[in-house]
Amino acid sequence: MKGIENIAQRIREDAQQEAKDLLNQAEQKAAEARAAADREAGQLRETLRKEGEAEAARQYDLLLAAQETENRKQLLSAKQELVARAFQRAVEQLCALEDEPYAQLLARLAASASETKQEQIILNERDKARVGARVAEEANRLCSGSLTLAEECRPIVGGLILSQGKIEVNCALDTLAALRRNELAGKASALLFG
Repeated sequence: MKGIENIAQRIREDAQQEAKDLLNQAEQKAAEARAAADREAGQLRETLRKEGEAEAARQYDLLLAAQETENRKQLLSAKQELVARAFQRAVEQLCALEDEPYAQLLARLAASASETKQEQIILNERDKARVGARVAEEANRLCSGSLTLAEECRPIVGGLILSQGKIEVNCALDTLAALRRNELAGKASALLFG
């Protein structure tokens, strides 16, 4: 019996040793798995951090580009407003000329825009009273025509309208400035903004 007990004891001890060995191997494998998982997690964290930084940098670049575009639009808008004011001021200065230079300007406009040399010259009320007769006289002298001063007046800022029947040629100063604005805006910008 003692032999059987010794064998049973030996089997138990071998089983316990084997269980210990298996447990140690399992713990070692678990530690290796944890270490591998930690390395992988660290690499993943680093990859995600780099991707996050790259995405943040991309988003920053996009925001910066959008802001720069908005700044350029605002600057362009401000410059366009200043150019528009310059053209408006030019029209105001032309309208504010002394009577004789203003009459000469309108006469040259009428003479150069006249097709038949027989149109009527339409002015605003102020200009008609101020220089109307002189404009018609000087325009006829310049173009050897028979332009006449119209009875009617139009609500234009300054300048004139030539009319013959249903055909009119608009030589209002603000209209002429608007027509020439695209052509002259570059030059005006260069003068205003260097």
